[in-house]
Formats: sequence, C-alpha cells, structure tokens
Amino acid sequence: MSLYIYENGRILIFRRIKENRAYYVAIGGGIEPGETVAEAAIREAKEETNYDIVLGPLLWQREQPGEYREFAFLVTLFSGELALGGPELATQTLENQHIFQWQPLDELSQIDLFPGPVTAGHVARIRELAHSFT
Repeated sequence: MSLYIYENGRILIFRRIKENRAYYVAIGGGIEPGETVAEAAIREAKEETNYDIVLGPLLWQREQPGEYREFAFLVTLFSGELALGGPELATQTLENQHIFQWQPLDELSQIDLFPGPVTAGHVARIRELAHSFT
C-alpha cells in the first residue's frame, strides 16, 4: 500500500540510502493480519511520518509481479509534525537512511520510485484528484 501525501504541488517520499545505494520509496507498507487496507494506510502514515491522515481516494491498484497487490491512495488532509518513527527510525543508521523529500509532482515519473513505476498518467491522475480534494 502506497500513500501519495500531496501538498503545494509536491509528494512526500523517502530517499533511501542502504548498502551504499540510493533510491526512492513511497510512504506506506504492508497490511498486517486482521487489518483493512484503510487501517494499514493510517497506521503506516503515523509510523513513518508522524502524520495523522484522512485517507483520500484510491489512485490505482495493480499487481506487482510475483509479489503483492499495490493499493495507492492520495492524501491531501494531514496534520502533525513530520518526524520519522516506527521500524524506519529503529533501523536508522549511516548505512540505512530514510530521508524525507518533498518531490515536485511533475518530476515524480522521472525518478525510480518503489513501488513503481509511476507514469505520466499516474501523475495526471494525482494532479486531477488533488485539485478536487484541496
């Protein structure tokens, strides 16, 4: 499950540095036993960002080959002070970093974002829905 937290034309993502490799990851994570997708989204947002969110519309869902079904949601309503928490904070070291980055929406399809890909069509859908919900 992926959360596209939108503010002022930008999306909040992680820039990860792990084992001397840099890459980008959407906010979100797995669904725990007994959780709904919505419950998992709210929990993951709080754990990873310290934000309390109002879950917005489903942007897309798709199969990730051989892995799982990805549910991607838009979030335009959130509150709290941005801070790393949960397992990401517990495992944060110089060799395993989670760095928040507000990525311009128009550049989102140009980076290698996990899970991905995020296409120009996905960016257009995020933009359209974000304008409806802000």
